[in-house]
Amino acid sequence: MSTNTPLLHAERVSVSFGGLRALHDVYLQLNENEVVGVIGPNGAGKTTLFNAICGLVTPDSGTFSFEGKQRSWPRTDELADLGIARTLQGVGLFPDLTVLENVMIGAQKFAKTGLISASFGRNTKDEADLADRSMA
Repeated sequence: MSTNTPLLHAERVSVSFGGLRALHDVYLQLNENEVVGVIGPNGAGKTTLFNAICGLVTPDSGTFSFEGKQRSWPRTDELADLGIARTLQGVGLFPDLTVLENVMIGAQKFAKTGLISASFGRNTKDEADLADRSMA
């Protein structure tokens, strides 16, 4: 992917629920290695935007591209293949797993080896110390 090509690009996204217009011509662009926050008051459409990107609602209009390729809006079953993950508020994780193990669950799809922990190379002293502290 070109460094000038956005990782995720959504343009002119509109979503309505009956007579209620939740989103109107929203534009979102995410670049590789970029952290972005979406802020706004209750009812501003933040959750609706994420629901559209994650296939939980179908936009009335708008375009979606991923890694420079225009495509249809993703379905929920396509998210992992795109490297997109979504967590909802108030949803518990796996209570019997540590913090590190819960985080590693999401990395399993992209692991280079069969063992999740091996993909993190946790064999150096610093990484082992960090891993010990993460077992909260």
